[in-house]
Amino acid sequence: MALPKKYIRLPVLLILLSMLFVMPYAGAQDDELIIDNPGAYRKKQRVGVNFPHDLHVGNFECLACHHDYKEGQNLLDEKMLEEGNPNLHCSACHNENTDINLKQAYHRQCIGCHREFRIHCCCKVCDKIIWLVGSAPGPELCGECHIK
Repeated sequence: MALPKKYIRLPVLLILLSMLFVMPYAGAQDDELIIDNPGAYRKKQRVGVNFPHDLHVGNFECLACHHDYKEGQNLLDEKMLEEGNPNLHCSACHNENTDINLKQAYHRQCIGCHREFRIHCCCKVCDKIIWLVGSAPGPELCGECHIK
């Protein structure tokens, strides 16, 4: 015995709608990444960092974080920005043999941007804080990122 069409339409419609909203994100980077490089440090002092990648992607250009600097220019090709590319990990370039080691690179990039964002999001006329795209500036203290 076959079901009437009216009982089939709703489930099919729901499946199609869910595919419409899920498919664009199927190949995208995870919403939240865990930044943790246990093999990169001789003595690990803090836990890894939960990094809200989706929040950053929605508000900033990819090349604001991802970079390959040569003579002061970011020469990274955005076509290289694909999930799983090991050359995009900070640890691919920043290690104990470079001028800026991994810990320094993370802190300069993350905390530096958070401070810059905090300083430049204030209205010069009324001195009120204006959050860009509805978000507050990022954390700047150790315990705000490295949460046990």
